[in-house]
Parts: sequence; C-alpha cells; structure tokens
Amino acid sequence: MNNQESKFSVDETMKRIELILHKKDIPVFAKFDHGKNAEEAGLKLRPNQVIVFGSPKVGTKLMQENPAISIELPLKISVWEDKNGSVWATFPQMKMMAAEYGLTGEPVIGKMQELLEKIVIQSASIY
Repeated sequence: MNNQESKFSVDETMKRIELILHKKDIPVFAKFDHGKNAEEAGLKLRPNQVIVFGSPKVGTKLMQENPAISIELPLKISVWEDKNGSVWATFPQMKMMAAEYGLTGEPVIGKMQELLEKIVIQSASIY
C-alpha cells in the first residue's frame, strides 16, 4: 500500500477524489464511512472513509486473465485521520498486486498505478 498525506480533512479529500473521478468519467460504485458506521454502533473511530471505483472495461480484462483478482477490484482509496490529526490517503500498489495474480505483464497495471497516484496527489495537495 502507498500512503500520501493530505492537506485537507477526510471529508474534503474525499470530495476532491470524487470530483476528479467525475471529471474523468470513472464510475464510483460505493463509499463507506467507517467513522459514521462506528458511531452508529456506539463506538469511536477517527474519520475514515473508503471510495470504490473503476472501469469495467479495464477490470474485466484482468479478471478474464485471472478471475481471482476480482477480490481486489474495483479499485479503492482509503482516506483516514491518524491519532495526531494528520489525514492520509492510502491506495494499492498495483505491481505488487498484479504479481500475486501472475499479471505483471499486463500493460494496464502501470496505467492503473499512474491513475491512482494522480488522483491521490491531486486530491491531497494544494496547487
């Protein structure tokens, strides 16, 4: 996993991720607010959200090669606050993931990694 510190709150970082995905016409399949879910269960958890997104055209090709990679797809980015109040965005290391499924030769893996990095850097940084 890769981590990138964000200059924004969890909510703001997540909104920025969603905006970037929308501009790129990448569908968002789900969002999970673990902090809110914990609160509803009477528990405390620092802000922690996960967004699930991707392109069926890309993911399907990988699953055709090795159906087991479906456990890793669609892509996810987690945005969370640590005990010091810093906010982080965590995303998968695609080359390592691909290696686990014998898919290191797939050219799309590098493009997926590049996309994840761009989304996280743009959403977590001030320009």
